Amino acid sequence: MLDSSLSGLNKGNDKIMRLSGKLRGFLIIVVGIGFLALLVRDGTFQGLFLGKKDHELTLRDYEFKPATRKDIFQKVLATGTVTLKTGAEVKIGARISGQLDKLMVKIGDFVRAGDTIATIEHEDLLARVARVRADLKTEKARLEKIRNERPLEINKSRATLEELNAQFSLAEKMLVRNQALKEEGVVSDKVVDEAEERVMVLGAQIKLAEEELKLDESRLESDTRLQEAVVEKARATLREERTRLSYATITATIDGIVAFVSTQEGETVVAGLSAPTFVTLIDLSKLEVTAFVDETDIGKVKVRQKVKFTVDAYPEKFFAARVREIHPKAIIKDNVVNYEVMLEIDRKNIFLLRPEMTANIVVTTGVRKNALTIPRGAVKRLGKKSFAVVKSNGGAAEKIIELGWRDGDDQEIVSGLSENEGVGVLIKPKEEKSSRRRRR
Repeated sequence: MLDSSLSGLNKGNDKIMRLSGKLRGFLIIVVGIGFLALLVRDGTFQGLFLGKKDHELTLRDYEFKPATRKDIFQKVLATGTVTLKTGAEVKIGARISGQLDKLMVKIGDFVRAGDTIATIEHEDLLARVARVRADLKTEKARLEKIRNERPLEINKSRATLEELNAQFSLAEKMLVRNQALKEEGVVSDKVVDEAEERVMVLGAQIKLAEEELKLDESRLESDTRLQEAVVEKARATLREERTRLSYATITATIDGIVAFVSTQEGETVVAGLSAPTFVTLIDLSKLEVTAFVDETDIGKVKVRQKVKFTVDAYPEKFFAARVREIHPKAIIKDNVVNYEVMLEIDRKNIFLLRPEMTANIVVTTGVRKNALTIPRGAVKRLGKKSFAVVKSNGGAAEKIIELGWRDGDDQEIVSGLSENEGVGVLIKPKEEKSSRRRRR
């Protein structure tokens, strides 16, 4: 009986222990939930797990700066390349074949238009020019002879014609006299017939002399024109040979710097369908910038807008430019759509630039005069709303503001603040800075 009573008591105790354990676990869970709710309500939970501040910020945590008015510029950022304008790079070569006699420039030399760059061996061209010049002198002498001698022959023919006319006039008088004497019976018919024959012969000679005179005058004119054509042809041949001779001297066609030399002294060049290149000249005063503007910004860019850019060689120096033209065709690379914008560079300091330099470009697309601005560091955002910390009742309070353009470290305020109203910029704790330095 005692054993059975003890076993029943033990079973009852086991049930009580199991019930008390469940109750203890339930109580622990309830207490834990209540503790978490308290942490959430006090903000401690957010501070531990969400990284928010673990204390209320005061005026000492901010540096207050007044809202001021200034000009705000809307800008588009882009990258690009310094390039040469059309015609700024010229390849100079030879138009005749031959051995390169002298090369007078090297890479980096500055030359002006007309300066001699190289000469090709040209003894044969000099000989041809001398021969053609002699031929021209000969043809000129023939023309001069025609102009001098032919008029003399024409004058002689004219004198002969005048003499025949005089004889004809005398023969007509003799004929009239003999005819009168015949009627008086002084002369015979034979004398009259001879006088008539004389008149007829002289008349025929006069006609022949007149034809010969016309022929001589016509021959003078035609021979003169023919010989003048021969002389002009000789002149043209001389000009052609002189031109070929000039091809032996290679000169610069523009002012520029020698960028590349492709032929050396002693090499034989052969001028075929394309002239062999001796040197390449570039005019560094004819540079432009090809900017690549994203499709989201291209609508803001207009012709004649002002531009500033830097290059990696002079990162602290700004170069001025303006938008000259906007190409309509897009350039797609890696699924990114860009448009080419050509920039005209201000000539000041353009000599510092070189082709293919990478340009970091800022295009000023708009300006708002006398806009109300605050430092960007004073702007706080929560969702779609923006706030600024201001002084209120001896403490710090958040004030809703409406933002406008942003220009560097300046933020335009459309509404929510007044001029000279102070806004707080959070001061970073020194301990945080020092701890960061130690972690580094």
